[in-house]
Amino acid sequence: MRKYTKSFKLDASKLELNDLNHLVEIITKTFSENERSNDFEILTRLDDLDIRSESLEEFLKHRELPNKLNNLSISMTGWNENGNIDKSVRLLFYKIFTNLDVNGDEETWVIGKSSQINEFLKKKRPWHWLLNKIFPYATGVIFAISLFYLSHFLKNGEIIYSISTGIFFLSWILATFFFTKGTFLPHVQIILNRDKSLLNKENITILISILSLIVSIIGGIILPLINSN
Repeated sequence: MRKYTKSFKLDASKLELNDLNHLVEIITKTFSENERSNDFEILTRLDDLDIRSESLEEFLKHRELPNKLNNLSISMTGWNENGNIDKSVRLLFYKIFTNLDVNGDEETWVIGKSSQINEFLKKKRPWHWLLNKIFPYATGVIFAISLFYLSHFLKNGEIIYSISTGIFFLSWILATFFFTKGTFLPHVQIILNRDKSLLNKENITILISILSLIVSIIGGIILPLINSN
């Protein structure tokens, strides 16, 4: 018997609790009630603990869950009357990527299910989803430009601009580190309980980077152009 598969990577996403409920409904729709109760699994990995449940409701009862998750696995399996797997969905959210795998005996089901999930998650992309794609490629270029201007300012004795460029360079190193950890421009944000605090590592790093970049641009581009005229 033929098997059909759709596997692809998805863009960054930001989900709140209502979105997560809706996503689970999309994944489990067309599966039987028995399959939903016995062959559904949701899993997250914390630093020293794996939390695994057979329903979203049971999963959310775990007191160890933090306010936000940056990794989550949702899987659903269906069986035919002969006891063989005839369809399955696995959606994996991880710090810096999201993978979707849909398998089944019916091509229309596979295409339809993968399209439903993909279209839903497209609507849940954060404002910075394009930056997530560009960031890994831009990092090397920005490092090179920052070092060039830092050496330029140092040679010319421009202390203030040297300091601002140095701060920007260091803040970009921190931003790259936090990016790989999934906390700066996070690829995955699953918000179980909204934290209203604005003073987090991501926002502080963004603020420092922007302020340092503004000073560096003024000193390295705008003022030299003004003086040349």
